[in-house]
Amino acid sequence: MKRVLILALLLFAATTAGYSQKADKAAAAQAQFDKAKAAIDAKSFVIIPDSYEASNGAFETNTDDANFLSYEGEFVFLQGMIICGNGYTNKASITTIEQKLDKKGNLIVEMQVSGSQIQAKVEILMRKGGNYAEVIITPSKGSVKRFSGEVTPKSESKYYKRPNVV
Repeated sequence: MKRVLILALLLFAATTAGYSQKADKAAAAQAQFDKAKAAIDAKSFVIIPDSYEASNGAFETNTDDANFLSYEGEFVFLQGMIICGNGYTNKASITTIEQKLDKKGNLIVEMQVSGSQIQAKVEILMRKGGNYAEVIITPSKGSVKRFSGEVTPKSESKYYKRPNVV
């Protein structure tokens, strides 16, 4: 009888610990989402792709921190072949921007950007419960660029901005 009672208590403790860990993970993910959303609201964030869609349609891993999209105040900077299809650091002004939460709580940011080397529609989808975003850049000339990565505040991000800003 003691064995059954001890086994039941151990099973109860393991189940309770499992629920606690799940709640802790959900709370941490929500905290990441809130921090990333605050960075987007402050117009000071960076997305460095960890994966991107190559020209052949396959998804590949990015290892270069010189490929990034950053929103710094009133400008968006797009750098790297993965992001904008050229080797420049493209400085673009935002002509329109719309930010909304869908029914599931996912954040959707749509903006039109215009610079000397690029005019494009930028769509950012960040799913509720984390800071991971999927980005689609649809330029007026060239091919659509798709990538995904973490949304991080500019002050915490480690990216390399080249000095050749155009």
